[in-house]
Amino acid sequence: MSPRAAWRLERLGYEVSDYTAGKADWLAAGLGTVRAEPAPPRAIDAIERDVPTCSPDAPLTELDGRVSFHVVVNEQRIVLGRIRISDLERAASGATVEQVMEPGPATIRADADLEQTRDRLRRRRVPDILVTTPEGELLGVLAATDPG
Repeated sequence: MSPRAAWRLERLGYEVSDYTAGKADWLAAGLGTVRAEPAPPRAIDAIERDVPTCSPDAPLTELDGRVSFHVVVNEQRIVLGRIRISDLERAASGATVEQVMEPGPATIRADADLEQTRDRLRRRRVPDILVTTPEGELLGVLAATDPG
């Protein structure tokens, strides 16, 4: 039905794009919506967006040792891996991030139910999880507990 609605809106003078990927993809990408009734909180509502990142080619010596982990991303911010500062101890001298990183870390989509996700993380004793778009672009990190 969306192509028909788009056509009708165009006829009324609006500039319209038909987002063929659909509503689920839109929500999973963390894009906004408007609803008549309040929606339950989603992961995107509670993420920390300022996440330390690094390139897979970066030397380990360039990492900030004051943070617990870095997300390894490419030029488009697609998540490639995660490197924990504790992993640096086992690294050979002169190693790069790619040689030490945990490839393909677990991620969730932005539209995941916030409380269900946090409950699952706490049950599994996982402190946090990366939140990405359906294409794998880093949006932020969700902590298992509310920092506030």
